[in-house]
Amino acid sequence: MITKVSTGLDSIFLPRNAAVIGASQKDFFTWAMMGGKLKDHFFPVNPNYSEVMGRKCYSSILDINEPVDYAIIAVPSRLALKAVQECIQKGLKGIHLFTSGFSETGTAEGLKLEKQLADLVRGKIRMIGPNCMGIYCPKSGLSFNPQASYKEGNIGIITQSGTFAQFFIQSEKPRNMQISKLISYGNAVDIDCPELLDYFADDPDTHMIALYIEGIRNGQLLKESLERAAAKKPIIALKGGMTEQGGRVASSHTGSLAGAGRIWETMFQQSGVLLVNDIDELINTALAFSCLKPPRGKGISIITYSGGFSVVQSDLAIKEGLDVPQFSVKAREKLRKIVPSAGTMIGNPLDAWPVFHRVNKGQGTLDEIIRIVADESQIHSLILQVDNLRFLAAMWGKKFEESFNSFSNIVMDGCLYTRDITGKVIMVSMYIEPFQSNERERKVYLDFKARCEAQNMLVYPSLKSAINTVSNMYRYTELMHKGTWDTG
Repeated sequence: MITKVSTGLDSIFLPRNAAVIGASQKDFFTWAMMGGKLKDHFFPVNPNYSEVMGRKCYSSILDINEPVDYAIIAVPSRLALKAVQECIQKGLKGIHLFTSGFSETGTAEGLKLEKQLADLVRGKIRMIGPNCMGIYCPKSGLSFNPQASYKEGNIGIITQSGTFAQFFIQSEKPRNMQISKLISYGNAVDIDCPELLDYFADDPDTHMIALYIEGIRNGQLLKESLERAAAKKPIIALKGGMTEQGGRVASSHTGSLAGAGRIWETMFQQSGVLLVNDIDELINTALAFSCLKPPRGKGISIITYSGGFSVVQSDLAIKEGLDVPQFSVKAREKLRKIVPSAGTMIGNPLDAWPVFHRVNKGQGTLDEIIRIVADESQIHSLILQVDNLRFLAAMWGKKFEESFNSFSNIVMDGCLYTRDITGKVIMVSMYIEPFQSNERERKVYLDFKARCEAQNMLVYPSLKSAINTVSNMYRYTELMHKGTWDTG
């Protein structure tokens, strides 16, 4: 029986008000807070200023005349303990210590300071950190990034690295990354990964968990929390320090024990957690799980506009552990009525380039092809490769704008049928040239991407990343078949 584990962390993710100790005109925490939902419930604290960004600035947290729930402490390490002590005296529920200079330094002074910090907060106040970016929560307005969106999503992120936390937020707009809650927890003197997993597992706003971890103090406690959380929702994990050299760097980064790579692999697999290899793969896979159910099998079809691509695509899929099954005779007969014989291949991958430029219903359009392929029982995932908008623009000529709009509608019809009616995985692969000099063409690509994202349709920047993501989703299906995890 799966039990609910109460962690009492709502007070740090959803405070009624917040302070920044060490606030200034240039402080990014202050900028982030002033731009969010807590801007009218925010207290700058710094004895060097009487005003910050038009707001009264207090010399101490103790000078604020009303209760304060939460504080971000961004002061030099020599002043950190005093700031923490004053927060305890004030009766705060939680604090985030951004300050570094503790165990991650590996020095006797840093280790001593961290022990003093641990002794100070134990049983008196909940603390995130030190040496981390803290919390980003669109629902409450907590943030450490002034450019962050406050659009609420369903991806929960737990990361030991502050840089990775920023990377996730920077992926919001370009990748349509919609986050429920994110926490960078650093050295984990008080709040550590197991407790965060328990909290995110029971959080109704979080549908899947993306995890980046470097090390842990209590491996058994982590394994138990991973098992509980993975029994409730998908967990995609990236482990920093899997190699001997990487482990050494990880230990110096957050002062935690990295451990042997093989041990971590085994623990993740036994817990029902999907392990990935890098940050891009973590983001790609998290995006997929945020809006799709994992495929029921490993059969994949790729609809493309190039015979040459078809050969490479098959190799990519097979290398990723997927199958590229041929279509049934009935499906091939249907496809042949739509796709001309010359210069195409009625196979899987499906080279159907002449159909891409058709935008009039009734003449055999791309949505009809997608439906035929989606209805094949041995196909569990589809990827539509749309890298040829430049070619289509030339084909459409003066009717480009009108034709592009019709093309977008046609693609969406086919994709939504696949996702919402058949329940199968579908995603779009679309390479956007970063050095594109033709602004009109670049705009077309971005407009099409935005059209897809408005329907929560996944768009990946390369075919390889899309195939890798499908492979990871199927690996998760296999993990669940070995245990009792729910796919719903």
